[in-house]
Amino acid sequence: MTPDGYESGAKRYPVVYINDGQDVFRDEDILWGECSMDYENYYRSYGRFLPDIIIVALVCPRDREERTALYSPFTCKPEKGGAMIRGQGVEYLKWIAEELKPWIDGAYRTRSGREDTGIMGYSTGGLFALCAGLLRPDIFTRVAALSSSVYLWLDQFQELLDTASFGHLKRIYMDVGTNEFGRFTTKEEFLEGAELIYRTYLQKGVSADCIKYNLYPGATHSQLEWKLRFPDALRWIFMDC
Repeated sequence: MTPDGYESGAKRYPVVYINDGQDVFRDEDILWGECSMDYENYYRSYGRFLPDIIIVALVCPRDREERTALYSPFTCKPEKGGAMIRGQGVEYLKWIAEELKPWIDGAYRTRSGREDTGIMGYSTGGLFALCAGLLRPDIFTRVAALSSSVYLWLDQFQELLDTASFGHLKRIYMDVGTNEFGRFTTKEEFLEGAELIYRTYLQKGVSADCIKYNLYPGATHSQLEWKLRFPDALRWIFMDC
């Protein structure tokens, strides 16, 4: 999706890559769940309050297990998930960075530098977004992760946090609800994972002015919740563009 005025001008725009792209624009596109982010209608009504960016919406696999594997850079041990989840996230990230992004930059008037490139997702897509921001500092400096499902992979993610660099990150948005749980994750584990990551970013030197962490009392793990938070997350990570 290109912003208003794209067709009539020569301006170049920042870009955000969004996981679960079928949920971004319209309700009729979703694969499961209650609703989309309805961004197409929201943009029509409130576009003047939103960042002028190009949105690349990446559709996920129809099968939930395939989606989980695609968005995970790690392989989950059976004792945690009940089954071996062989993460394909590293390969997926390589495809985005080395094949998709060059094509997007060639086909559209993008501001192609890392300072103007973001990655966004929710649930396991949020895990992927957080990892992408650390694994490819040459590509992504803006990250939005809503209700990230990190606990299954927390040990491995902690290893990444221990070794990664953080100085390139410009804007980070994270959130979590107090009533979220998943197929393999309790409410307490959801909160523990999100809060650990947030604290680690601060401990690693990310300025409190550059990271926003929202805790939503009573919020569940659902598209209905993410729809409400999606525009603010997008605004936050591109606020200074």
